[in-house]
Amino acid sequence: MKISPKQLCGHRGVAADAPENTLASIRQVRLWGMKWVEIDVQLTQDGVPVVFHDDTLSRCTNGVGRLGETPYAQLAQLDAGGYFDTQYQGERVPTLAAVLAQVAADELHINIEIKTYPETDIPRLCDAVAATLSETEFPLERVLLSSFSLEALAYCQTTMPSVARAILWDVVPEDWQRYQDLATYSIHCHYRGITEVQAKAIKASGLKIKCYTPNHPEEVAHLWEWGVDMMITDAPSNYLGSEPTE
Repeated sequence: MKISPKQLCGHRGVAADAPENTLASIRQVRLWGMKWVEIDVQLTQDGVPVVFHDDTLSRCTNGVGRLGETPYAQLAQLDAGGYFDTQYQGERVPTLAAVLAQVAADELHINIEIKTYPETDIPRLCDAVAATLSETEFPLERVLLSSFSLEALAYCQTTMPSVARAILWDVVPEDWQRYQDLATYSIHCHYRGITEVQAKAIKASGLKIKCYTPNHPEEVAHLWEWGVDMMITDAPSNYLGSEPTE
């Protein structure tokens, strides 16, 4: 089956090609011809929404400690690229505002995952995302909010009702319909976390399905047949060929 770039979403930018969740990684998305990028958002200690996945800094920066306990001024000094490759030394953990500016320039749609951990102040995080979307005047029709946190989605349902939402699950539960009102656009799940019966029922409900993070096309051929709409992948090269389209 020939795959179009429009059937793929870049995971944390293009995490196979550049350090995840950095502007360098996000710039790769357009080069592959994809129209969607997925990123993670959290708050620094002083309430700045930044794009970062882990709750600790050590894997993807030269810092230590918890992101949520780090002031933005300190975070902004860390190297978020050298761990990946020396050519990316000097990449920084970007603010959500900076990412939205890049995404707008590249005319992409953005899937903002509201990344929560046990210590996350969910209303504060969601309010900061809403404020940033408003301040940057990013087109809301090109935004999809997703989260594993049902609390976060319910909060966004109240405070940002016009912004599309998606529920994230590792494994789609048998009673997924119970939570259906929290999703206005799509259901997202691990590519091994959905059955054919569930996929067809979700599509029949009018929702789209996006699966993460399959990097090998042969593992998901059956998912296209079941009606899955999009794969959220680190490695578009494995689907589209060895070189970007631009």
